Amino acid sequence: MEYKPVFPEKATDEERQMKWREIAEITDSDFGFNTPRIKGNKIKFNVRLLMQRSDGLICVVRSEKYGYMQLPGGGIENSESITDALLREAREETGFLIKTIRPIGYVVEKREDKRNKHDWDQAISFIFSALPGEEVGTDYTEDENAESFKPIWISLEDFIAEQEKNESKKENYSGCFSNRRDLKIAEFFKSLID
Repeated sequence: MEYKPVFPEKATDEERQMKWREIAEITDSDFGFNTPRIKGNKIKFNVRLLMQRSDGLICVVRSEKYGYMQLPGGGIENSESITDALLREAREETGFLIKTIRPIGYVVEKREDKRNKHDWDQAISFIFSALPGEEVGTDYTEDENAESFKPIWISLEDFIAEQEKNESKKENYSGCFSNRRDLKIAEFFKSLID
């Protein structure tokens, strides 16, 4: 089913007209969190990428320090369109320029528990698939370098299995949402290509 999400301010008319399907809505109750905080009604906008090579492997970012994996992506900056943020995040986190870009859908995260240390209560991630183009090298942030982020290639099935294995780990509030978000995205993408 097609829906229209809330868009960041600099989203282009073309981006607003794309076919956006809701992949998942993730809430505190999904993890048994129920200590609500006062809502601030601020939304954080993100992009996430499923970049797949011709051999079927996808590129994910691995934290060598903590061992978890996530789909490449991150926050949309105030001056960026959705596509501009996607191109920047893809280059920074995977080291590739991307081509054959297709919108897949979006994920809504409602982080309304006191455990949420961010200044926002909701995150909307716009999800795309793309192919790798020219390799230009990564450009990680200081925090990402501190975790020894590294792009790796993995089968979609192995990535899903890894995210499923991490579903039971609830010691990290933010990690619960990130893991579930990427699991739902990967499962949805698999359903599209099967």
